[in-house]
Amino acid sequence: MKVVLEPAAVRGFRFAGVAAGLKTKEGALDLGIIAADRPAAAAAVFSANRVKAAPVYVTADRVKSGRLQAVVANSGCANSFTGKPGMQLARDSSAYVAGLLGCSPDLVVPSSTGVIGHLYDLDKFKSGAAVAVGALREDGLADFSQAIMTTDTRPKTASTSFKAGGATITLAGAVKGVGMISPKMATMLGYLVTDAAISTAALRRSLKAALPTSFNAITVDGDMSTNDTVIIMAGGAAENRVFGARDQSVFDSAVEEVSAALARELVRDGEGATKLVTVEVRGARNHADAERAARQIANSPLVKTAFFGCDPNVGRILMAAGSSGAYVESDKLVLWIGGVKVAASGRLLTEALPAAGTAMKEHEFAVRLDLRLGKSTATILTCDLSYDYVRINAEYTT
Repeated sequence: MKVVLEPAAVRGFRFAGVAAGLKTKEGALDLGIIAADRPAAAAAVFSANRVKAAPVYVTADRVKSGRLQAVVANSGCANSFTGKPGMQLARDSSAYVAGLLGCSPDLVVPSSTGVIGHLYDLDKFKSGAAVAVGALREDGLADFSQAIMTTDTRPKTASTSFKAGGATITLAGAVKGVGMISPKMATMLGYLVTDAAISTAALRRSLKAALPTSFNAITVDGDMSTNDTVIIMAGGAAENRVFGARDQSVFDSAVEEVSAALARELVRDGEGATKLVTVEVRGARNHADAERAARQIANSPLVKTAFFGCDPNVGRILMAAGSSGAYVESDKLVLWIGGVKVAASGRLLTEALPAAGTAMKEHEFAVRLDLRLGKSTATILTCDLSYDYVRINAEYTT
């Protein structure tokens, strides 16, 4: 299945992104809408952070019905840690959009991203929403993806078309988020839409199955946002027959591959990132151990700064694995950096370090650690930690 990093028109859906004045930068797109022609099957996953934003609570409650018709997303303000006024703002905002679209408020869900602890201007939101509804069009996903960006350097979209259920089906998605990325359930703001006719239960299973190899397998900085939301909507305009097991498998693969492509772009565009690094731990006694070790390596500031400096610092990687809580025996493990074996049989292979350092100068490389204790494997995508990451986050609210 071919996935392209481009937006696509999806039958039964329209998109828009406009400048509502919610960001401090004049003229920046900051309010986006996805609208289905009719109520669509829907599923979602959310941040596991115990400090959740108001729009997360509202969206989680409304998506329980399994039907949605629109998403309204703003950037520039997270509407998180804003108490009862924030909850009311999320409800009022989505109700206003529902009125513009002529549908029930329960079918419209809000998303917000930006600085925590502040409310956005409802009047500006309403003015922008009116413009956005008027600007809705089938080929507007690119504008929507730009409107939800915060510190992202570029919009992130992906799409694919495939045959299933006797019809050609399109699946497209847009995501944002390049900092505060370390998931447990999901992270960032992400939206997938498809013209497939599929039950809500099957859609939920498909999204859940895609998470372990996509949005749950990435990290930028080890921190989890309060606003993380991933929503998938299926409008049914493809008019396909009911999926059998084979068709459902094809659909599930499409959701997983588009999700993985979007997740990869998030890490590639990580705040200040210059490297995209695949961390693979294999040979663990169980999957939990493999994931613990991989995630600890991927999140370690010492490891990530070594990535930035193209420094094959084996000690840092092994330190992270050994402190992860995973069972590790140092005399058994084997470590490769950029395809170069740098540790084995309990010792550092010093003669291999120059070649490993050269491999780390590439924009993409892999770290592979074989614990040689079992058959379980885990893979996490991460990036380096650069001077620019510090600068961006040191000045985020000032």
